[in-house]
Amino acid sequence: MSDQFGIKVEEIFDTMEERFRPEGAEGVDASYGYDIQGVGKWKLTVKDGQMKIEEANDLGDCVAVTITDADTFVGVNIGQVDAMKAFNSGKFKVDGDLGALGQTAKMFTKFVSGKKEMTVGDFIQDMFATLEERFQPKNVEGLDVTITYDIQGDGGGCWTATIKDGTCVLKEERIEKPTVRLEVGAADWVDVMLGKVDAMTLLSAGKAAIEGDSSLALKLGEIFSKYIAPGEMAEPEQELVRLKKVISVDHRFATGPVMGKFLQGLKNKKIIANKCPKCGRLQLPPREVCAICRVRVPGVVEVGPKGHITINDIAYYSSPDPLTGETRETPYGSINILLDGCKGNETFWHLLRRDQIFEVEESWNEKKGTRVRPVWAENRIGSIKDILYFEIDK
Repeated sequence: MSDQFGIKVEEIFDTMEERFRPEGAEGVDASYGYDIQGVGKWKLTVKDGQMKIEEANDLGDCVAVTITDADTFVGVNIGQVDAMKAFNSGKFKVDGDLGALGQTAKMFTKFVSGKKEMTVGDFIQDMFATLEERFQPKNVEGLDVTITYDIQGDGGGCWTATIKDGTCVLKEERIEKPTVRLEVGAADWVDVMLGKVDAMTLLSAGKAAIEGDSSLALKLGEIFSKYIAPGEMAEPEQELVRLKKVISVDHRFATGPVMGKFLQGLKNKKIIANKCPKCGRLQLPPREVCAICRVRVPGVVEVGPKGHITINDIAYYSSPDPLTGETRETPYGSINILLDGCKGNETFWHLLRRDQIFEVEESWNEKKGTRVRPVWAENRIGSIKDILYFEIDK
């Protein structure tokens, strides 16, 4: 039995007769040996377009003998292990004519495991059977919470994970007031865990619900490692090589007098816009020329700093900053705010406090969205970072 892939070596040899392709063995008259260490030895004899596979202790008359372990042999046959890499690493050896062994690749169709396909219920049981093994204590320092998984429908059930003092204990039970409760259908939960569908897609479609601390639900990917279905291999982590170096380039950016007033306003906890003398539209941040009327816009007006959310986009992908290479922690809320004193689409873009991204309501027609206020940096220098983010104005 291959411990890594859960497939018996004997399964591969037992199916060779039905996978044999006579057209691929035309003109071949030879015997090939397989020494699977710790399991046994087999001899494959091919002659006149026919084959015979049998267990044999004597492989002396074989043109080539494959010597390897069960995991490597099974992995190569199911396509999960690269044969050339195994050969170069010494895990896969050939005693005899390597070219002759290469002929066998044309003689057989690919091996497919005869295991029965797992049902939704099988996946659910395996997911929770491995939950404690997938727990990552290094990411839960100081955490004392309970997480209830309410998996509904055929194959479902209710499980509660208790995380305390760096340990995780899972019980098949329902408790009244967990820190967070996840409710989802069994088939949908399997799709999420296998990476076939995004959890936010289910939430948006009303097929899943989160009760309690939604910010904790966002951290489940850090608390538990990714679920790997039986017989599958975990994808190796990509090695990232980074060279930290500060590049000094003699340059300066001139923002101009209008943007300069806007940045100076931020330093003084003020948000500045300017108003087009022709169409009356506010520009935020201010610009020297109206983007619609193409006329100069003199003077500035103060708006906000509080307002209502009109759009809240939850982003799960963060592209790198072209200047620093840093990326923003995801998910994050990208919001448009209609600040006090503005109207229509005169909105201001910024970020929402991370633990509140699921708590807000957007504006729709005459309805006003959630009211928010800016959170200012303690030391303001006249920079776009003087506003750290917006938070719900309670």
